Amino acid sequence: MEKAFFSTPELARWLGVFHTTVRRWVEQGKIKGIRVGRNYKIPAEEVVRLLDDHEIPLPEILTTHKRHRKTAANGLSHHAHPTGSILQKLLIVDEIEDPAIISRGNAILVANQAFADLVGYSQTDLIGLDIAEVMDESSGKRLIAFAKRRLGHPKKSPSYSVVQLKAAGTRNKKAKITVASLNHIKDVFLLIIKVG
Repeated sequence: MEKAFFSTPELARWLGVFHTTVRRWVEQGKIKGIRVGRNYKIPAEEVVRLLDDHEIPLPEILTTHKRHRKTAANGLSHHAHPTGSILQKLLIVDEIEDPAIISRGNAILVANQAFADLVGYSQTDLIGLDIAEVMDESSGKRLIAFAKRRLGHPKKSPSYSVVQLKAAGTRNKKAKITVASLNHIKDVFLLIIKVG
């Protein structure tokens, strides 16, 4: 799976500067970055841009990103201040190795590549899709009810729900799904999937 974000120490090593310098550049808005806890993650496209601007050869891990590099801005805002936007919170799904999605009610807001591969859609095609499109209808309804119960009363409800996913190229797969919230954004759920 292609890495979507890089740490400040990784970028610092490639640029030949201290990681605190890269961190300061993100905080000053000189580099696009996303705050993750106390740290920052730099989108791969931004890393490619910076290395190209400084005529530094791309490490092997970044060569595929150069081919996919967009000419227009990628929609991430510069960090002029350390507070995280909703977009930044949504992009955290790419940092999760297991298949994962973030949804608002029945609509998928964002999915990581592992989930897209599992259900046979592109990440872009999953945006706005009804959850029922990627799992059987009764599982979709049960999942939303489970998520609301779990977030409303975490100690009084089960820690996971079992659903049937419509997996790509195979028959449906049984999966366990756990739920988390995104800093109390109303009706938005982070769903992490364990298949098997």
